[in-house]
Amino acid sequence: MARSSTLSHRLGFVAAQATFVQAALLAAHGAGARVGGFRASDVRFFFLLFTNWAEHDVVRPSQDIDLTQVRRALTRLRQTGWLETVAGPPGGATSRRQRHVLTGEGLVGLSEGLTSEDRLPLEEALFRVVFAASYRDAVLARVEGRARNVPAALRRRVERALDPLRLLATARETATRVLADLEERVHSGLQLHAQAKDGLARGLTPEALVRRLEADGSYQLHRVKPLGELLLTLPEDLRAFELEQGMALRARLLFAPLAERARAEVALLTRLERDLTAKPGRSGR
Repeated sequence: MARSSTLSHRLGFVAAQATFVQAALLAAHGAGARVGGFRASDVRFFFLLFTNWAEHDVVRPSQDIDLTQVRRALTRLRQTGWLETVAGPPGGATSRRQRHVLTGEGLVGLSEGLTSEDRLPLEEALFRVVFAASYRDAVLARVEGRARNVPAALRRRVERALDPLRLLATARETATRVLADLEERVHSGLQLHAQAKDGLARGLTPEALVRRLEADGSYQLHRVKPLGELLLTLPEDLRAFELEQGMALRARLLFAPLAERARAEVALLTRLERDLTAKPGRSGR
């Protein structure tokens, strides 16, 4: 289940909050078992707790959800059979006293929604891994037979969704693809810069130089606007900057540092896979 469809259709939250909203719902359900269900305020608390773990209170201090958003999400989950309200009448001022439980289908759907996205920032990817490694057994223990699928099928889906090794491997594969792309950007940027420098030294006109660069290479938005068209439509001073400095500057100050970070992420995720595999009972398989 894709992140966008989970949030838009089931929860109604923006995609950027998906990981932590769905984890908060699962955590609130688990923590509320002894008191007969969870409240909307419990979901908001776990959302703030999990985003704090990921340092979002530092890098995204304005990120929050309010109780109206949470209650709207709970209503949608109830309408689609993922949640049941077990205490308190619906709507009105009494809604703050409502308690809810996730159905078996809700537990599975949120587990799959939480772990379906394969292109996440490192902090979100690591959060998913630690959530799965820590709480998969607890989620499995709460899968109930009230959904349309048989309990055994539900359990298998949760086991696969919350497999920390699978999530680590997915994160590593994504980081590897990003690294390859960034390394190519560094290479092509420096290569185009060298060709531009050579052409300028030979006295080529801007038009001739731009056409030569376009023939020798392109950039990732070439299908939207070819390199030659882009450069020739720039004002003269900006075109001169791009040909003399811009391409090399981006390669050195943007793409190379990002590639260095991606390289470190690949190494980190590879090491975490080894560490998690080596610990008995923590393999997720």
